[in-house]
Amino acid sequence: MSKLVQEKVNELFEAAKDLQSLEEIKPYCEQFNEWINQNTNYSVDSLGTVLSRAGFYKKFKSLPLEQGKNAESVPKHDAQGNVTGNQLKHYVVLLCGLNDQEWKQRNETTRVSDRLTNADEGGNKGIEIDPDAYLEVTEKLLASDDPHELAVGLIAATGRRPHEILARGKFTAVDGESYQAMFEGQGKKRGEKPVFRISTLFAASYIIERLAYLRKDANLKELLKEASEEFPRDVAAQNKAIEDKRGNSLRRVVQKYFGGKDSNEPVLNFRYGQDHNDCKALRAACASLVTERDCKGSLGAKMYFAACFLGHITPGDKLSDSDLKHIATTLGYSDYYVTKPVGFPGDLPREKLANVRVKSSDLEVIRYLQGQLEAPNHQSVVSALIESYNKGLDTATLPESAQQELAQSEAQVKQLQETNNQLEAQVKQLQEANNQLEAQVRQLQETNNQLEAANNQLQQEKDAIETSAPQPQTVTLNVTELDYWLEKKVIEMVSKLTIGGAIAPATIATPAKVTPPKEEIDWQAKTDAEVWGSKTPGAAVEKIRRSYLAICLYNDTVATGDGDRLAVTNQALRDLSGCNGLMIRDWIEKHKDEIISHNAKYGMENKKDPSNPASYANKGKDTNKILLLINEEFLSGEGFKAGRN
Repeated sequence: MSKLVQEKVNELFEAAKDLQSLEEIKPYCEQFNEWINQNTNYSVDSLGTVLSRAGFYKKFKSLPLEQGKNAESVPKHDAQGNVTGNQLKHYVVLLCGLNDQEWKQRNETTRVSDRLTNADEGGNKGIEIDPDAYLEVTEKLLASDDPHELAVGLIAATGRRPHEILARGKFTAVDGESYQAMFEGQGKKRGEKPVFRISTLFAASYIIERLAYLRKDANLKELLKEASEEFPRDVAAQNKAIEDKRGNSLRRVVQKYFGGKDSNEPVLNFRYGQDHNDCKALRAACASLVTERDCKGSLGAKMYFAACFLGHITPGDKLSDSDLKHIATTLGYSDYYVTKPVGFPGDLPREKLANVRVKSSDLEVIRYLQGQLEAPNHQSVVSALIESYNKGLDTATLPESAQQELAQSEAQVKQLQETNNQLEAQVKQLQEANNQLEAQVRQLQETNNQLEAANNQLQQEKDAIETSAPQPQTVTLNVTELDYWLEKKVIEMVSKLTIGGAIAPATIATPAKVTPPKEEIDWQAKTDAEVWGSKTPGAAVEKIRRSYLAICLYNDTVATGDGDRLAVTNQALRDLSGCNGLMIRDWIEKHKDEIISHNAKYGMENKKDPSNPASYANKGKDTNKILLLINEEFLSGEGFKAGRN
């Protein structure tokens, strides 16, 4: 039995060690106590000893403890029962190992219920949000160039946790939906990598653009590097380190713009029992706003929508009723309500972009400056150059030091231009030299072919002389004279073929070996078993071709379009054909137009780079299941080696 207790303790530790609220930790403690009460008969005193042997107390004592997040301060007593001070204890230690009466007493916390039942002066329970004021502040933060303000704006607009915005989260656009995005990189899902759809308060394209801008911040990159070096294999520890180091700066921004301790009229009213706002309050507020805006229906439907948005439950094909118990965690975020309609801000004013044509040499300079300026794109570099030019129009009024710096910058640009021109000249020379070498190789090849033909002709003449020579008694040429005649003939033939000088007879004395032509195999006429049973290059090309046709036929005839179509990618063709990825890459390049056309027909191309089929990918799909079906239906079960194994 002690071994089973040890396993349960380990399971409890893995489930609760990264959680940062009593609402999230409590359900796991209930499950643990229920198992202990139903499967063991330890007394309260002996249970403490058993848990201690299993490392229960040591495990949770080793975690970083924070008051109000994962721990609570409790009185510390001496041997006589006198209070000597206070100590932090993890919620799991306080909630587990109790009998029914102790659990009932300990379970009387009313933090969540107080939030939900607290009434304002008008008798309304909960905290009301003014969506217009909330969106106005969030829009201002999203447009900020300050990384701390931008990060808070993204949290307020998406309801994601701080470390998800700073490090792990990734948003991708949803076709036909302006205010929804696919989200991946959720924290507190150890061992899982869920990808699910969420609503966004602002256009998803704008959210994606601003997140990309935030991730370019040099200080943030350094922070992520430090966390990964400190905890190279523990992602959860990296996330906590990131939030610990950026937590105070983010909270200051939240309290400055949404309301802090000194705010008389905060933009976001304080939650019950708090005198300031924090990132968790923004997460709860965002959940309330998107649920009110996007979910119309019953109270249960709204709770389910909010739980999915917050990531407390992940919608899936096998979501059971027991999974809905996690909605209890969502209650802890459900103390906000809205009486005004929540609108769509619309596309934020962004200046239209125009195409600018530049020389290739100038483009290299722009790329260099982009790296020096750490600019997000070429457009930003051009804007910086124009700004620098405008400032330089009145250089006479600049201090001498500033004029010197400007002159140095211009000299550096000029030097880069000259270096680039030199590189282009060198590349041109190398290209010409390469063309000359190729011409010489072709000439040598032609000469070699002519020599082989001459050698064959001489051999035929020698054979004819030997077969048609008279009887031995009437021979007028002995062997020595015949060899001399043949040698002289060879020299004459070679002299006609070469320019200047003769070739020594020894170089052509031995006839060249002629390789018989290989038999051409029509692989398209072979069966699948014959094609996959061969390892020749011709068979490999046929495997790739048949795999491509099989995917197209599956998408056109079998797939329903409900997320079960498969894009033609290097990986998909490699899995089906079993061929080398480099060979498949070359095949894709030769059939680029057909592949792009097929993927685009079903909207499976890369929207950011549709002309590059090498960038296509099948994300969020059970590719193995689809490949097995394609292999069985269209390749006689001969392909997809991994599936057959």
